Amino acid sequence: MEREQHILERLAGGDRSAFDALYRHYAPKVEEMAYWMLKNRTEAEDVMQSIMLKVWERRTEIAKMSRFSNYLFAMLKNAIFDIYNHSLAQGRYESALRSSIRCFYDDSLDSQVQTNDLALLISIAVEKMPDQRRRIFQMSRYEGLSNREIAERLRISVKTVENHMTSALNQLRRLLASITVFF
Repeated sequence: MEREQHILERLAGGDRSAFDALYRHYAPKVEEMAYWMLKNRTEAEDVMQSIMLKVWERRTEIAKMSRFSNYLFAMLKNAIFDIYNHSLAQGRYESALRSSIRCFYDDSLDSQVQTNDLALLISIAVEKMPDQRRRIFQMSRYEGLSNREIAERLRISVKTVENHMTSALNQLRRLLASITVFF
């Protein structure tokens, strides 16, 4: 893609081909990230279309931004949060957020915002895991239990615990890999 700032300047002037270039570059990434979080292709496509429509509607404001990808990520994050806000309690997010970020801290506000956003996305991903996997992940990461302790409490084999943890961590790694598109 040609120099992004040049495309944004053309977009601000209403250049449809500049919008098309941004759309071709970012829309698939936005939709894939939305799908990963929502597990629903139709909702993911709707979110992507809504975001790209907002890009066109706010084209003059967007041209002044230094990092378009950060703005796009913020719009995606807000759209996902709006969807989840209707189905999940705010208290669960805050609790999971505190647990998820205990090992990440930086004094800069920008870094704190990104860390909080990332922790919130991780907590949403954990909430979307199958019940048993989520329970095992939370017992391991939030309660600090060993695989053997989890197996004993749930009356399952240690190997089953290990398999669920491997699946959970792979799922979170895919999330992190898809997020790097925006940073």
